[in-house]
Amino acid sequence: MRNNKYIKFFLYSIVISFFLLLEIPSLSYAQTATWYGSQVLDLFRNAPWKIGILRGYRAFSLSNAGYDSDIYYGYLEQAHPDFTFAAGPTFQWFVPFSKRILFDSYQSFQGLFYFKYSKERALNLRLNNNFHFLFKKFYGEAGIGYSNLRDRFSPEMLMRARHEEIDWRALFLWRFSKTGAAAWQFRTSSLNYSHNLYGSVYLDEVFDRNESYADALLYFIPGPKYRFFLDGQIGLYNFKYQASKFKDSYTYAFLGGLEFTPPAAGEKTSISGRFSIGYEMLDPKNPVFKVVSEIVGNGQLILSPGPRLSLMTFYSRDFNVSIYSNLLSYILTSYGGGFTFNINNRINLNNQLVLSNSKYPYSTSPEETVLHFKFSALMTSLNIRIGKEWSINIFGTFYRRTTLPENMKFLRHFIGFNLIFGAVPGESLLPVPSFL
Repeated sequence: MRNNKYIKFFLYSIVISFFLLLEIPSLSYAQTATWYGSQVLDLFRNAPWKIGILRGYRAFSLSNAGYDSDIYYGYLEQAHPDFTFAAGPTFQWFVPFSKRILFDSYQSFQGLFYFKYSKERALNLRLNNNFHFLFKKFYGEAGIGYSNLRDRFSPEMLMRARHEEIDWRALFLWRFSKTGAAAWQFRTSSLNYSHNLYGSVYLDEVFDRNESYADALLYFIPGPKYRFFLDGQIGLYNFKYQASKFKDSYTYAFLGGLEFTPPAAGEKTSISGRFSIGYEMLDPKNPVFKVVSEIVGNGQLILSPGPRLSLMTFYSRDFNVSIYSNLLSYILTSYGGGFTFNINNRINLNNQLVLSNSKYPYSTSPEETVLHFKFSALMTSLNIRIGKEWSINIFGTFYRRTTLPENMKFLRHFIGFNLIFGAVPGESLLPVPSFL
């Protein structure tokens, strides 16, 4: 793959950060009135590994270990069942460089194994480095991320393919009063795909692109349990191959929403999560296409009416790049819900239902019949905590995909388990609403 030099950059930065620890004295850390800064400090202070001033999280997972009735989701004429699993460690390190500057580095390594279809085996890598700037009324973040994955990256395309992403990002948050805050975010990504033939097109020629967007957010914070926000955004898709340059587009979005702060320990009834809804306009550079606007948004809310039961609902609606060479993009709408029932303090039962459908607002040939799809998935799992840091998750997932207008139905089921040790906060510590 291209840009493998970035892997060396991340690994060198981790090593250099470790040796810098020898030169940094013990620090008393800055206090901050911003919720983002408080979250970062809490993650630093609560880390299970403490080596001098270094703090670390670690985890190891044996995941999706089980039987897949069709590893190609019905894409091929015959089903291809197999036994499979994924395994690997994940780490996240926090290093203070001063009272107001904190560095975190995330690494995830995963191997995918198939017993019968060896060509589907793969190694996946995710790396992420961030600097956090902590002030009483200001929070800043600057970071770079790298991922090299072989997975199913598009609801249109059910085959696995390798793709590489490098992204740079920056965030600035200003808490200008007790009830008000403003934030600005910028992110740019370079996406590169493998040179694999899919139908009559090569993936890299269709998908390789640069994405950039900038957000401006305004928060209203009436109390400690929730905050309202408004988000204005401008974005850009810029494709790398001439054959796909007709997909180059600007996006403009404006939306509003509500975020709930995490519930305090011991609360009997709580609401957590966030949701947003707004309007997005896709403005292609190519004059052949007209400007299209759609209602977009996403969110997830969890209601816990008591200690044993949690109810969850979620939705997502946004533009996605289409794999088809004669199409620009499509709207993907997903929604669903479920519940978690705590049998006791170690065992819980979880059920979820997900529904999705696609819509194609663009086509180079208006008279052409455009394929679109509907998708549903029912997931049920039994989660058991078997130790202080060990847990096992036994699950079954049942999929159905319908391709229209032919009304072709594809069925698939997966039965397996996850075995997990430890926990890691994750790649993106501080998600800001965004729709590109």
